Amino acid sequence: MAAADENHRYELSPEGVLTVVPPADPEHALLVSRIFAWLLANGFGPEQVVTDCGIDVGGGRVPDLTV
Repeated sequence: MAAADENHRYELSPEGVLTVVPPADPEHALLVSRIFAWLLANGFGPEQVVTDCGIDVGGGRVPDLTV
């Protein structure tokens, strides 16, 4: 499904619930940027904080920010 629809994110919970999520909006992107900047300013190195790294944490869930 995800390959056929690039406009949504499909996530499957461990319980088997399918969630169709629209693309992140600018407010969401701003929040991720602020958290990223805060982590860098508070002792985490750029090699420790990664955005959109493509890690699948199970069920198709992909985090926006990984530390």
